Amino acid sequence: MNFLLLPLMALAGAGLALTAVLHVAALAGHMPALFQSFSGDRGVVAMAGLFVVWVPAVFVAQRIEGTGRRGFSWKRLLSGCPAGLRYGMLALFVYAFVNFFIALGGAADDELRGIRIFSGHAMLFYGAALCVFVSAWRLPGLLVRARCPAGHDVDRGDRYCPACGLPVARSGDPSA
Repeated sequence: MNFLLLPLMALAGAGLALTAVLHVAALAGHMPALFQSFSGDRGVVAMAGLFVVWVPAVFVAQRIEGTGRRGFSWKRLLSGCPAGLRYGMLALFVYAFVNFFIALGGAADDELRGIRIFSGHAMLFYGAALCVFVSAWRLPGLLVRARCPAGHDVDRGDRYCPACGLPVARSGDPSA
């Protein structure tokens, strides 16, 4: 799975950059000829790029999260992601939320408003996918399933297997 992370990171980064340019163009109130193709049916094609990176990001996130008994944790999921990228994703989340309500209340052109809302949310999803891929790339151990000596899947924080009760050996544990 690691060999797919680099192309997926590149796609997520390119999607983030392109939607950011599209968003700035919509904020400026004009759409260059390059972005005129995003109206109508072609907008659906642009949306498909999100699924190309988001579906694998969900699978990678599920692999990192393990069995899921402890609940979802962004902190655990993004533990390999640099702090600047994590804070950037948080800023994108806040911006997408604020942008949505400002765009709804504004008196902008309907097409530009739709593109502004779409691109604001697309930046968030591309950014989140990029963070997940970078985290998995920088800490490849996150993708390795934790198992007890009997072979049952366990969460990374478990000391004992919930299925059989055997102690879970840790690589850094001197008693293991």
